[in-house]
Amino acid sequence: MASLVRSTGTVAISTLTSRIMGFVREMLFANFFGASGSTDAFFVAFRIPNLLRRLVAEGALTISFIPVYTEYKINMGRAEAMELAQKTLSILMLVITFLVVMGEIFSPEIVSLFACGFEDPAKIDLAVRLNRVLFPYLFFVGFVAYAMGILNSHGYFFSPAFAPVLLNAGMITGIVLLSRFFSEPLFGVCAGVIAGGVLQVLLQVPYLVKSGFRMKVSLDFKHPGIRRIFRMIAPAVFGIAVYQINILMSTILASLLPFGSISYLYYSDRLTEMVLGVFIVSIGNVILPEMSRMTATDDFDSLKGLYIRAVRASLFLAIPASAALMTVGLPIISVIFQHGEFTSFDAAMTARALFYASIGIASVSVLRITTPTFYSMKDTKTPVIAATAAFVINIGLGYILMHTGLRHAGLSLANSISVTVQMLILLFWLKKRIGSLDLAPLLSSLVRVIISSALMAMAIMYIAGMVNWDSDPIMKKILYLFAIVISGGTVYAISCALLRVDEMSFILKRIRRRQE
Repeated sequence: MASLVRSTGTVAISTLTSRIMGFVREMLFANFFGASGSTDAFFVAFRIPNLLRRLVAEGALTISFIPVYTEYKINMGRAEAMELAQKTLSILMLVITFLVVMGEIFSPEIVSLFACGFEDPAKIDLAVRLNRVLFPYLFFVGFVAYAMGILNSHGYFFSPAFAPVLLNAGMITGIVLLSRFFSEPLFGVCAGVIAGGVLQVLLQVPYLVKSGFRMKVSLDFKHPGIRRIFRMIAPAVFGIAVYQINILMSTILASLLPFGSISYLYYSDRLTEMVLGVFIVSIGNVILPEMSRMTATDDFDSLKGLYIRAVRASLFLAIPASAALMTVGLPIISVIFQHGEFTSFDAAMTARALFYASIGIASVSVLRITTPTFYSMKDTKTPVIAATAAFVINIGLGYILMHTGLRHAGLSLANSISVTVQMLILLFWLKKRIGSLDLAPLLSSLVRVIISSALMAMAIMYIAGMVNWDSDPIMKKILYLFAIVISGGTVYAISCALLRVDEMSFILKRIRRRQE
């Protein structure tokens, strides 16, 4: 447990720094550009290479590469593992080069596919031009994802987790400084994205050298390890990326709604990703190499124990975060985004999307732990079944709900429902695959966490009711939001301590040990 917490803490602190800078970035973006047809074009252009990043880079390498690489390192030695790593990088760069070239050539067709509701030719043209500038970012982020696979397997978690901080630094520079030098300021933001990508790569190199990696070009498609990775890639990519695909499908459907709808979903997504990214994804990144080591030695009892501990830790954080975003989403959005071009109407529409998106946070947190468990066992087929069901539900239900009074918020609700179905399917098959799990302690902890979260929600709603989040001065809103965060965290911590939630007891023991 202590090892899991220590490694997760390293990733979480780096990710928290990134998310804070991400909020600064989004505040500046909202202040400079608001929510308009042009920002819709930018978000479409930015989502396309980001989806490919999740599919080809993070999806393929995190899911397919780490289990095989870890098995090679344990059973065949460090030299064989490093040879596999070199061949994997060579093939990855070839694949990404092909994707970038295709993206540049067929950018108009790709944008038309992912923004089929755009009718303004100027808006479509802007999205195409922005997309072409952003596509080369795949090179940098692909290398960083590859580095994460190597470094995490060797116990280095800092540099891959800290890399997004540099991307945010580049984008902030693009928003504030570089945008001034372009007739269309959004191209300055794109330049910041590319600069951030270069910095991300430079950060990984010293750590790769420290881990023993040496660059060597070798396109060996017949290598047994490469063949195993390739057999896992296609289903693995779709299985782990369905959450992102669902968000992208929501973007496509939102393009059929009034201007600003894509931007409302984007800003809502930033807040839910803050919660998921800081701790839940951090836990998932840390446990995959550890689970891969356990399955490589057939230690399934330890695997089940690690899985239950990880799920409990993720729900301990996800449930109160979900409750907080559902109850005080508007105050958070008002303070972070409602400046300059971002109006009170934009804040209200974003808050609607955030409420329904927050319903699915707990399901996503369990999914982010459960899916890597299957991949550590080199089972990529089961996640595909669950992902396919979620994909169909999200599109069908989203299309129905967007035509109700929910409008764009209906797309958020559809995504929450689909990801919950995906999670339940995987839990059913996980029990069949590794046997029964000791769920009694998990359920007992879950009930106590829900009670603590409800008490927290009542406290922060009371404080939030003291402010007019539309018209009160910004300093008053900031002070009250700070009070909401402090009081909410305090009520939740005290409630968990009184109800003897194990995760809180563990944290208190660690604090006492440091003070001794």
